[in-house]
Amino acid sequence: MYMNEDNEYIQQLLSEARSGSRTSMGRLAGIVRERLYPFVFRTTLNHDLTEDVLQETLLTMVGQVACLREKRRFWPWVFRIAWSKLQDNLRRRRHQSSGKASLLRNQSYEARAGSSNLLEETIHAERLQHLSEVVEQLSRQHKDILRLRYYEQLPYTEIATLTRTTPQKARARFHRAKKFLKARMM
Repeated sequence: MYMNEDNEYIQQLLSEARSGSRTSMGRLAGIVRERLYPFVFRTTLNHDLTEDVLQETLLTMVGQVACLREKRRFWPWVFRIAWSKLQDNLRRRRHQSSGKASLLRNQSYEARAGSSNLLEETIHAERLQHLSEVVEQLSRQHKDILRLRYYEQLPYTEIATLTRTTPQKARARFHRAKKFLKARMM
């Protein structure tokens, strides 16, 4: 299906869903789930957590679809909901992990020595935290290009159209953003 046909179909489903059609709402939710899954998974790197975030996002979308003022802003609205749910979840996990960190400090060395999974999880959490801090240092353009390429898996031609540049410039920005991240992560 071409992009315009896809948008027209989404707009039609959205209109029908806002009018109370459960069938259209179900189809719309299926399309949204399919499109959001890569974005959420690449952020969480955890299938179960991804499913939880998607569920929360879809519930919010279904409950608030009537509040959407401009139908053409549907996708940015849905991605904002998903991003908000991701942030909420990360805050909860950070709060929980700070409690776990306190517990770990109070345990004996012998009890911790055999727990390689806990060590791996801690290292992974620290790397994600560091990556998050480094990503925050990126310019808005670089953040956008990484999101469009990694999370939405768009080709450079579509990225160029969305960012009002050429495919070559989009590719160059993407590689500069990756280079920046790589240099800061070492």
